[in-house]
Amino acid sequence: MTEPILSIQDLRVTFRSRSESVHAVDGVSFDVYPGETVGVVGESGSGKSVTMLSILQLLPQTSRVVTSGRVLFQGKDVLKASQRELRHIRGREIALIPQDPMTCLDPVLRVGGQLREAIRAHNAVPKAEQRRRGVKLLDSVGLPQPERQYGQFPHEFSGGMRQRAMIAMGMANGPSLLIADEPTTALDVTIQAQVMDILRAAQAETQAGLVLITHDLGLIAEMADRVVVMYAGHVVESGDVRTIFAQPRHPYTLGLLGSLPQTGGDQDWLRPIPGSPPDLARVPSGCPFHPRCLHSRGREICSTQRPELTPAGETGAHQSACHFANELDNETVHDLLKAAEDIQ
Repeated sequence: MTEPILSIQDLRVTFRSRSESVHAVDGVSFDVYPGETVGVVGESGSGKSVTMLSILQLLPQTSRVVTSGRVLFQGKDVLKASQRELRHIRGREIALIPQDPMTCLDPVLRVGGQLREAIRAHNAVPKAEQRRRGVKLLDSVGLPQPERQYGQFPHEFSGGMRQRAMIAMGMANGPSLLIADEPTTALDVTIQAQVMDILRAAQAETQAGLVLITHDLGLIAEMADRVVVMYAGHVVESGDVRTIFAQPRHPYTLGLLGSLPQTGGDQDWLRPIPGSPPDLARVPSGCPFHPRCLHSRGREICSTQRPELTPAGETGAHQSACHFANELDNETVHDLLKAAEDIQ
């Protein structure tokens, strides 16, 4: 296997205030390889977006943020990079496609002008060439009449069109790594499929690695090669997409899968995960999921010792941070999902 294009090693991000510290990311590690799609899933507040924003050092400068660990991009630790080096990496080597394109596009600048800005930030090319590239990018992401829409303002675009424009900006300089943060939020199913087809084609063209941050497990099943499941700032399970969906080995992953609506069978209710995500300033001792876990059954080790990621299958590719991952066979999985349903 080739070397990873991105290697996150024991990343920790803490937001500090006068009264408390919020551990938004606590010991996260995973790799992304060229041409690979890694899906990062978890509830709101699990640390998905903070993890990826910290890579590019895009967390608010006004925050009292303490970051540690290593983030190796093409072998270089970007957490130690200078601002000049970061300006070279952002947009050229690593592109971020944000969650809400309307708030990221400047409402008083034409879309074409914003595309030109993305191009000339890293390329000394004539204005005419910038325009040609911009129109070609809009055409490549499936926008009709790209010449006309190049001169339009963001408010003249629909939500799906704005998302495509953001993808075009992200691909403007042929990056080696794409980070897509909830790229299909608030889009209808048809537009979601079109946007993901565009992302897939863009990735295939450059063999870029893709990190897909989403709540949509259906999207993960369709797009991802590997899955990283996060909870309370921790990675609780990781593995290839088929294994995660067919043989999950962490109760939280089971809860996410069990809460999906079913199109067949006799299920009358969704199966929720009991309780609520923890306050990140007061994460429970031991396994952070144990207060909500139907599998811990009050066992002391769950509340006193934090489990580490360990192999959960025949190879080390599938890992779980659960003290009793080996007990989660198919029969136990069925029982846990039934218990969650009975809570209703």
